[in-house]
Amino acid sequence: MFLATTVLVFQIYFWAARLWEIVQTARSVPEIDPEQRAQLAPNAPLISVIVPACNEQSGIGACLQSVLRQDYPNFELIFVNDRSDDNTLAVAESVVQGRENVRVLSVKDLPPGWTGKCHALDVGAQQASGEWLAFLDADSRLHKSALRECYSEAVRKKVGMITLSPKFVLRTFWEKALQPAFVAMACILFPLGLINDSSSTVASANGMFYLIKRRVYERIGGHRDVKGLAVEDIGIGKRVKAAGMGLLFANGRRVMRTRMYRDFSETVYGWIRILSASMNYELGPAIKYLCVHILVSFPVLLAALFIYIPQSDAVAPGAWFLLPITCILVMAVASTLFCSQIGAPKKYSVLLIIGNLMLIWVFLVILKKIILNEPLQWRGTTYRFNRYEPTLLDPGPPQDSYSGKRIRPVEL
Repeated sequence: MFLATTVLVFQIYFWAARLWEIVQTARSVPEIDPEQRAQLAPNAPLISVIVPACNEQSGIGACLQSVLRQDYPNFELIFVNDRSDDNTLAVAESVVQGRENVRVLSVKDLPPGWTGKCHALDVGAQQASGEWLAFLDADSRLHKSALRECYSEAVRKKVGMITLSPKFVLRTFWEKALQPAFVAMACILFPLGLINDSSSTVASANGMFYLIKRRVYERIGGHRDVKGLAVEDIGIGKRVKAAGMGLLFANGRRVMRTRMYRDFSETVYGWIRILSASMNYELGPAIKYLCVHILVSFPVLLAALFIYIPQSDAVAPGAWFLLPITCILVMAVASTLFCSQIGAPKKYSVLLIIGNLMLIWVFLVILKKIILNEPLQWRGTTYRFNRYEPTLLDPGPPQDSYSGKRIRPVEL
């Protein structure tokens, strides 16, 4: 009975902690409101929107159209075709044809030491003319007021970079079952409330969309310092916050929609890449979170209840239900509120049971990759490097990536 009681108490603690994080996120993470219609100065700065794409023929048209419909008065679109071997380039050219504020670039080769996306973003940034740079994934769609409201929020909060969490588009069963659980794990690794807390060392960003002041981008070395990372967005966020330049993570469920993956295999292996790199391929965190998610899994809960209920009823008749009911109630409330927070229907919270089981399997795969030192494979390319390089990406006294001297915060 002691072991079963311990499991139930731990589950209550786990879900209560998630509930607390949800409340803190609601308090400290602003939601971008497209109906606000922020007023802009007559001389609104040029924003360069950079969209890289590798074999995204099915979605790149809608993405680029959402950018071209922006009501922000002064922007340019830079599309970077990253070695696509499908019709991505042709689709993109048909969408942007006749637009003067658009440039189309093509990447033919990947230089040594770079990940494909990071290199494409760097190529786009070098050709950009804007005072602000917006980086947007090809599988994301923007509300027509997204640029206007994100820029206004960054100026109002006096930050050098703003990034968004989107509304996740979930269509297939496996997307509905897996995505919320994996997104929840990302929030455990990087609580959004702490990212926005200037006194906290927690830092991250979402590569689906972030808007950064060009001076800040150049000050941290652009994408050169994160060129080998599978999660370059986290590296950029770390560098910005470490240098004291102001980082804001906002809820963008009303201004951005993203369909990250489209089937079971793509979802699982995509998140293996993201979570393993987010933990910097370290064995300790992988073991820790594997054990945690085993303990809070539904089969373990059922086993604990099977042992606990008969024995507790004998010890404390009439009160045996208090612990199980508390556990189930806290779990249900936290799951439902989290789904609502990421823009998913609340009914999908039931599927977190399946998502958690798959998360356990994902952590087992991650452990295998770490122990065997397996290289990263993504989009047909093998990368023979894993960990954060340089370690300057970690929050702390910021240094210039080339001279080694400490960086002074930029006056925004």
